[in-house]
Amino acid sequence: MPAGAPSGRPIAVANVELFNVAGERNRVAVLWYEPRRPRGIAIVAGHGYSSSKHNLDFLCSFLAAHGFSIYNLDFPGHKLGASGGALRGVDDCIDAMSSTVRFARERGDSSVYALGHSMGGMTAVFTAALDPAIAGTIAIATGYGRPTSLSALRRAGATDFRSSYVNGVTLPELVEGVDERYAAMLPRLAGRPAFYVAASRDAMVNESSVRELYDRAPDPKTFALIDSDHTYAGERARATVLEWLNGLHPRDP
Repeated sequence: MPAGAPSGRPIAVANVELFNVAGERNRVAVLWYEPRRPRGIAIVAGHGYSSSKHNLDFLCSFLAAHGFSIYNLDFPGHKLGASGGALRGVDDCIDAMSSTVRFARERGDSSVYALGHSMGGMTAVFTAALDPAIAGTIAIATGYGRPTSLSALRRAGATDFRSSYVNGVTLPELVEGVDERYAAMLPRLAGRPAFYVAASRDAMVNESSVRELYDRAPDPKTFALIDSDHTYAGERARATVLEWLNGLHPRDP
C-alpha cells in the first residue's frame, strides 16, 4: 500500500501523461492525471518552494481517482522538477500556473480550479485573481505575513530555506512585498469559492498566518485545520480537499 494511503484502501493510480507547456516566460513541465469517471472539473496544482510536482502526487492521484482532471506542474528553476530555467520572482510562478490553466482549457477542460501548497498556494490565489474565469482556489499551508514569519525563523537559526535547490531567487527574495500583492489581489476573488487549509504542526506557515489570510479573503470561503507538518500538508489534506470539492460538485448517484 502506498505511504499515506487510508488504512485498507490503497490510492487508485490514475493514468498519467507528461506535457511540456509553453508559457510566456518559461517552459513548464506538467503531469496530467487522467480522471476516473470524469466529472468535467479540472484542477491545476502547484508545489512549494524548493520542491517539485512529486510532493503533490498523492493528492493529485487521489483527486483524479475521484473524477477530477489534474494538471500538476513544476515551477521554473526548481532542480527537483523538470521545467528547467530560472525562477526570477512571483511573476514567473503566475505565468507557469496561468499557462497550465490555458493548456487545460485548450484540451477541453472549461471549469478549472487553481490549487497549491505553500508557494503554490500563493500562486493559486494570484493566478485566480488575475483570471476571473477560474472557478475557485485551494491554498494549502499558505499564509499572510510571510516576510515576518521568515524573519522569525531566521532568528531561530534557519538561514538557508533550501535555496540551493532553486536556480534563481531565494525564498525571502521571492516573498518580498507579497502581502501588498495579497491586499491588491484578494478582493478579486469575491464571489468564487476559496478553501484555506492550515497544518497543525507547520513550522514554516503557522495556523495564525493561514487564518489571517483567510480572514482577509472575501466570501465565499472555508477554513480547515489538518494534522500535518508543512512538507506533507498536501498529501494529508487530500480527504479534506475532496470533501470541500464534493460539496461544490456532488457526484451523480
